[in-house]
Amino acid sequence: MSKGELSRAENLRGCLLLPFGLFPSHNDMKQIKLSGREQAILRAIDYATGSSGEEIRERTQMEDVDIADVLNGLCDVGYVETFPLIDPVTDRNYEATRFEINPSYALQLKEAMKRK
Repeated sequence: MSKGELSRAENLRGCLLLPFGLFPSHNDMKQIKLSGREQAILRAIDYATGSSGEEIRERTQMEDVDIADVLNGLCDVGYVETFPLIDPVTDRNYEATRFEINPSYALQLKEAMKRK
């Protein structure tokens, strides 16, 4: 094969592989890192039905201000959703609110909690 033929063959191979290179592999995805408080809150939220702020407080035994702070962080990055929508979550309004794990991140969050 001449140098020109080799170059064309490499270009062709690159074109054939291009569509597969557009999608990030599992190893290329950004890993989620959670603090202990974030993990405690996420474990307290029922993945299937969600949990109220009161249920989260009972399961974690954390202070109201700490729970509101962690929930705000989790909501800001999109890992947790609130129903009804409230922004920001405070120590006064979180108890009656329902919190659910964002289904888009559910598997990644479970993996992140296994790693620690």
